[in-house]
Amino acid sequence: MATPSRLTPSLTVSAPKRKCRASTLQYGIILSTMILLVVFWVVVFNFHKQVERGQERLPLMPQRQQRRESPQPQTRQGQQQIQQGPVNAKATIAYAVSLTSCGHVSTASHGHSSDPNLHEGAAVLAHSIHLASARHSSSGSQYDYKLIVFVHNDAVECSHVFSELGYEVLVRPTPFNVTEIRGQFLREHVVKSGCCGEKEYLKLYAYTLMEYPVVVHLDLDSLILKPLDDLFDAMLEGPSVSSAGRIPVMFNDPLPQNNPIDAFFTRDYNMVNPGHKHVGIQGGFLVIRPSMDAFHNYVEVVLEGNFVQGNGWGGKGYGGYFGAQQIQGICSYYYDYLYPGTSVELNRCYYNAMADEPRQREHADRKAGMCRDGRETCQDCREVNVHEVKSVHFTLCNKPWKCPTWEGMDEKSVQICQGFHKEWFRVREDLENTLSGGNIKNPDGKHKPEIFRGYCKSGHERGYVPIAKSR
Repeated sequence: MATPSRLTPSLTVSAPKRKCRASTLQYGIILSTMILLVVFWVVVFNFHKQVERGQERLPLMPQRQQRRESPQPQTRQGQQQIQQGPVNAKATIAYAVSLTSCGHVSTASHGHSSDPNLHEGAAVLAHSIHLASARHSSSGSQYDYKLIVFVHNDAVECSHVFSELGYEVLVRPTPFNVTEIRGQFLREHVVKSGCCGEKEYLKLYAYTLMEYPVVVHLDLDSLILKPLDDLFDAMLEGPSVSSAGRIPVMFNDPLPQNNPIDAFFTRDYNMVNPGHKHVGIQGGFLVIRPSMDAFHNYVEVVLEGNFVQGNGWGGKGYGGYFGAQQIQGICSYYYDYLYPGTSVELNRCYYNAMADEPRQREHADRKAGMCRDGRETCQDCREVNVHEVKSVHFTLCNKPWKCPTWEGMDEKSVQICQGFHKEWFRVREDLENTLSGGNIKNPDGKHKPEIFRGYCKSGHERGYVPIAKSR
């Protein structure tokens, strides 16, 4: 009986303790819930107060008006996206120019050169490229573009004008040291020959633009009139592509079929006597496939210095004309002798057109009346319709910013030159219209307004109205 007497008191006391613990737990839950509810309503109350104060400081209606009245940043962003080019372009082509010197630079012109090539030529050339690209929907082109300028170390001070015009500025030295040229004749004469001496080799940097599938290197006095898509297609898709059949090739020669096309160019028959065996390439228009190997090969050819006086590069006849020691001669030697079958000579009546006479003049000392290309018959580029021309190079026709009179030129040359200048000033007027947002100021120049559109007050350079002063 002892065991039951000890257990009974224990059971009697245990039951009330469990009830007490349960009550305490329930009370804690209820209290916690009430505290949470109080905190919640305090937060809600404060939030509404803050909203009311915020509405007093920034009323909702002005906010809506501000959103409606500030679309300009969105418009500018949209314009920038358009300038970057369409996303469906086949590829982006680099259009490059080279700047070897500044000419005369004055502080009064804020560092701008007196040479109009740097502003008038560069601006209109850039706009012509734009009009012939995929960014200009009516052009029909499928290729975007990138503007690049190679600036020699000696010309950095005037290069900022190119940045203002949308060119990417790449400062580069001459790609070789003249003192390291092993051939004595070339080492001593290259700095004094051609237009720019050894600095003209700056153009070789076009081969180093490996991020672009094709590079078009132009002189600043050039103008693009039509898309160059057929050339790009032939280089990127092969010469068998259907569009390649539309390319006007010199002498109607067939395109190379066994090798990819690495370059398109024209030749300068004006610089040689009729029948010259190896005619130089015209250095103001080069369409090339970038290649670091090609760049280094060119540099090595120059450093070897195998340029024979009177017989040109390699002693093979690639010389005897203006620019033979620079681009005009070395490119001809490179593509004709070192790497034949990889390039195409374009018909100069349609690409890089200069309105040159097809025959040696009658009063010439040698071979008067003969075709400059050495053939029995030759096409007269002056008779080609301007609207069929792809690109123009203002050499024989004089520069547009010089407001030429063409005195002393024959009638055929005057007509084609006037047609080329009409196109240049048409592009310039379109550029002015774009820059002014459609509020173009009508120029009142009296010198041949049907050609120069009022931008020439008189004949010769002093009568030209610069772009900055016409707005």
